[in-house]
Amino acid sequence: MSIAPPVALARVTLAEWDADHSQRDDAYELVGGIPTVAPNETVGNVRATTRLTVLLDRELRPHWLPLPHFAVHLGDQGGWHTIRQPDLALVRGDVDPRGHRVEARDVALVVEVISPGSVETDALTKRAEYARAGIPAYLLVDVRGPRPTVVLFDQIVDGAYATPDTDGISATLRIGEHTIPLLAAELVSS
Repeated sequence: MSIAPPVALARVTLAEWDADHSQRDDAYELVGGIPTVAPNETVGNVRATTRLTVLLDRELRPHWLPLPHFAVHLGDQGGWHTIRQPDLALVRGDVDPRGHRVEARDVALVVEVISPGSVETDALTKRAEYARAGIPAYLLVDVRGPRPTVVLFDQIVDGAYATPDTDGISATLRIGEHTIPLLAAELVSS
């Protein structure tokens, strides 16, 4: 029996992405030019994202818009683009409402709620990508276990987020003139 060689993943340009993958019903991200299927979320993850969306919308509208699962263009490396769809992106309130993605420069905060199948991607890979793109703050939320945690990365040093000193129980978001305290326990279903 012979083993077929691995199939090479075809890279697409940003124009090809716009014409095809960006408008599909299933969730895709563009990683270094390669369309990548994003996994479905758990109920707990969606609930945490929803609670954050409501909180941020109440506190920051109309200057900032919390957009769940919305495409953020992180730029390109070597000519190949990366577009992520964080669980939540906080974008400037004056972005074009007809657009189907935003540029990293229009984003104040991205939130990833760790999924069981993407722990390393959410905690390491995306954190590095968001910092390289210059997004000022990255909130990592984990609601998988008995004790939910929130970790806020909001200092970029030499192109990477500095490791925060945190217990994971709470975080304080600073968006412009706004200070928003956040408790991890408030993000889980009661």
